[in-house]
Amino acid sequence: MIKNIPFILRRFKRQRLTTFLHVLGLTLGISVCLLIGLFIKHELSFDSYESKADRTYRINQVWIDFGKKNFHFSTPFPLADQVRKDVPGLEYVTKVHHPFESIIEITPLKRFKQDNVMMTDPEFIDVFDVKVIEGNAYEALRKPYQAVLTETTAKKFFGNEDPIGKTFTYNNKFPITVGALIKDFPGNTHLPASMLLSFADNEDFLHTSTTHYGSVSGGSTFIVLPKGSKPGTGLTSAIQSIYDRFANNQKWAGKEHREEAELQPLRDIHFNSKYAGGGQWVKAINTTWLWFFGAIGLAVLILACINFVNLSTAQALSRAKEIGIRKSIGAGRVQLITQFLSEALLLVLFSAIVAGFIVKISLPSINQLSGKQMAFNPLESPTLIISLLLGIFATAFLAGIYPAWIITRFQPATTLKTGSVNASPQSSLLRKGLVITQFTISVCLLIGLLLIGKQMDFMQHKDLGFDKDNIVTVPVEFSEKSQQKLLMGNELSNIPGIKEWSFSTSPPSGEDEIHWGTVMSITGKDDPNQKSVTTIMSDEKFCSLYNLKLKAGRFFTISDTSAVSNSVPAGQRYAKSVVNEKLVQELGFPSLEAALGKRFWIGMNGWTAEIVGVVADFNIGSLRETIKPTLVTQFLPFADKLNIKLAAGSDIPTTINRINAAYKKAYPTGVFEFNFLDQRLDALYKDEARLYGLFKIFSGLAMLISCLGLWGLITFAAQKRIKEIGVRKVLGASVPNIVSLLAKDFLILVFISIAIAAPLAYWGIHRWLQDFAFRINIGWTAFVIAGIVALLIALATVSFQAIKAAIANPVKSLRTE
Repeated sequence: MIKNIPFILRRFKRQRLTTFLHVLGLTLGISVCLLIGLFIKHELSFDSYESKADRTYRINQVWIDFGKKNFHFSTPFPLADQVRKDVPGLEYVTKVHHPFESIIEITPLKRFKQDNVMMTDPEFIDVFDVKVIEGNAYEALRKPYQAVLTETTAKKFFGNEDPIGKTFTYNNKFPITVGALIKDFPGNTHLPASMLLSFADNEDFLHTSTTHYGSVSGGSTFIVLPKGSKPGTGLTSAIQSIYDRFANNQKWAGKEHREEAELQPLRDIHFNSKYAGGGQWVKAINTTWLWFFGAIGLAVLILACINFVNLSTAQALSRAKEIGIRKSIGAGRVQLITQFLSEALLLVLFSAIVAGFIVKISLPSINQLSGKQMAFNPLESPTLIISLLLGIFATAFLAGIYPAWIITRFQPATTLKTGSVNASPQSSLLRKGLVITQFTISVCLLIGLLLIGKQMDFMQHKDLGFDKDNIVTVPVEFSEKSQQKLLMGNELSNIPGIKEWSFSTSPPSGEDEIHWGTVMSITGKDDPNQKSVTTIMSDEKFCSLYNLKLKAGRFFTISDTSAVSNSVPAGQRYAKSVVNEKLVQELGFPSLEAALGKRFWIGMNGWTAEIVGVVADFNIGSLRETIKPTLVTQFLPFADKLNIKLAAGSDIPTTINRINAAYKKAYPTGVFEFNFLDQRLDALYKDEARLYGLFKIFSGLAMLISCLGLWGLITFAAQKRIKEIGVRKVLGASVPNIVSLLAKDFLILVFISIAIAAPLAYWGIHRWLQDFAFRINIGWTAFVIAGIVALLIALATVSFQAIKAAIANPVKSLRTE
C-alpha cells in the first residue's frame, strides 16, 4: 500500500474534479455523521458521569384520583428524612428543592435574581460526585444560612476575590455566608445548580413546614443503593408504607384518592417527560428526535458511500486501459483491489481530517443553535480515536470494495484493443439501485422537513383560546397582603401605554409557568368522585384581559370580592369562579348553563366556590398536552404574576421603563423582570425549534450528496454512450433530443424514489406527531412539493451533464471508429 501512495497522489492531481467531488461528498457525509454522533453521545451521557449513576434512583410521586394517574417528580419535604430513618441498607439519601425565586444582594447597588439555586443536604455532595475546590461543603450544607457556590457563580458574585467567608443577602432578608467553593456542574446533568443552600433554612425561606406531609410537595428525593443491589418490590413497598402512614391518604369503598411511590433510575430522567412538576431545569428530550438524528447520521454516511461508489464506477471506464496495461505486465487482481482500496482509504482519511476541522470550527455555532455543550476532543479520548479509526476503515471498505471489484474484472485483451469496456447489466442495475436509495433517503428527509416545519408553524400560530399579543408578564413578590398590589395598580393606571392589567398566580400558559392544582367536588370533601383541576387564582380583570371566550354566564367582577372577604364567616364565603367547557363536561352537567350557580368544594384551601361563568376551552401548557379541566377563581393574595396588556401602537421601551419605575415604588426590595407572553409561548417549543434548525442543515447536506451521486451516474452514462451520442448528432439529433435521451432514465429513478419514500416518510412523521395532542393533518401537499423539488433538483443535476455531453464535438468520440 505504501509504495502505491506516490502513484495514487499523482492520479489524484491529474483528475482534480473527480478527486474534489470524492472529497466533498465524503467530507460532508463524515462531518454530518460526526456532529450527529456528538449530539447523540451528549444526550445519552446525561447523568452518566456520576460514579453511582447505575444505582441512584429518584423517588417520584404518582397521584391517583379515582383511577386517573398523574405523575410528578416532586415529593413531600419530610420524605427523605423518613426514608433515611425507616428504610435500612441505603447507602445515601438526599433531597433537593428549587426555590421559586432567589434575589441576591451583594451590595445595595448590586442586586439581581439568580437562576438555578438549589437547597439540599450534605449527602448531595456524595450522591452527585460534587468536586469541592475550597472550604467544607458538608459543613456548609449542615449549618443554617450557609451557601456553596460554583466557580462561575463565585466569580459573578465577588469577582476574583476568595469567596470563602464572604456574605450576601438572600431574598432581601437572610444573611448568607459562603462556606465552600465547588466546580461547575457539567453540561450533561439534569441538575445544573449554580448555588447550593442548606436545607436547614428551608422553613424560613418557604414560610411552610418541611416536616409535615400535608405541606407543599416542592422537592425531589434521591436514594443510592448499595453496590451490586437492584431495587425490588420490598424497597418500593417500604417507601410506600411511609406514604400510607404519613401522607394522609383519603380512601373510600372501592375508590381512592392517594399517592404512590415510584422509583426512576437516574439515567432515565433525561429521557422520560411524563413526570410533571415545577423546577426541573433541564427538560427531558423527546427520544423520537434521537432516533431521527441517528437515522439521518447513518443515512448521510450511506449517501456519501453511495456517492463514492457511483463516481468511482463512472470513472472506471476511463481507467480501463490503465487496468489492462497493469494486468498485462503481471499485476494480480488482489494487488489491484489493494491499490483501489488504498485510494479509497486515502480519500476517506483525508476527508475525515477535513471533516474533523469542520466539526471543530462549527461546533460553537452548533452548540449555540442547539443549546447544548458538546465538545470534540479526540486526542483526549482513546475511545473516540479508536471509534474514528474503525469508522474510517469501515467507510473506506464500504465505499471502495465494489468499485475495486468492478474495475479489476476488466479483461486486458478487450481493454487494450478498444480502450473501453461495457458494463454488465448487473452493474448497471446496482448503480441505479444506489441512486434510488440515495433519493429515497433524500425525499424522506425533505418530506419530514416540510411536515415538521408545518407542525412548528401550527404550534406558533394556533388559536390557544386566549390573547397572547402585546401582553407583558412581570413576576411580583409573593405576599398575602394587598397593599403592594393596590399601589402597583394605582401606578399602572397613570401610564398611558397600558390598556389593562391583572394579577394572577400565572398566565394561561408559557415556558416554565407553574399552575396550581387541586381537587374539587360539587357535593363536598367526602365526595368519592372528586375531580383534579388546574387552578388559576386572579382578580376580576384576568378573564377580560386574556379575552377568554365566554360561553355561558358572566365573568366575576370587583363587586364579587366581598364574597371572599375575611369579614364574612368562613362557611359563608363563596369565591366566584369561571370554569372551562372541559371541566363542565367532566362534572357531568347536561349543558353549560346547568353548571351556572353550582357551588363546589375546593380541596386546596377548603373553600366553597360558585360557578358564575363558563368559557371556551383554552390551552394550559404546550400543545403536546390535552385540554385540562381548568378553574379560574377569585383570590388575590396568592397571585404573584402581573399581567399587563399594552395598547396597540404604544412606545414599548418607554412603557416598559415606566412599568419598571412603578414596580420599584410598589416593591422597593424586588428585582424587576418582564417577559412578553408570545415569546414565552414560543419558548415552549424552543427545543423543537433548535432541533428543527439542525434537521434543516443536515437534510440540505443530504440532498447535496445525493446530487453528487446522480452526477456520477449521469457521467457514467454519458461516457458509456459517447459514441452513440456522436452518431445521433451526425444523423441530425438536436441537443434537446440528446438531453431527453440521457435524462429520462434518471428521472424515472427519481419517480421510483418518491414512490418508495412517501410511505416511509408518512410512517416516521405519523409516529413523531403522536407526541402532540394538537397536531396537523399530514395530507398530501408536502409529498407533492417534496416530489416536485426532488425532480427539479435531479433534473438540474442531470441536465447539466447531459447538455455537456450533447454539445461535445462528435468527431472526437467517433475518431477511434
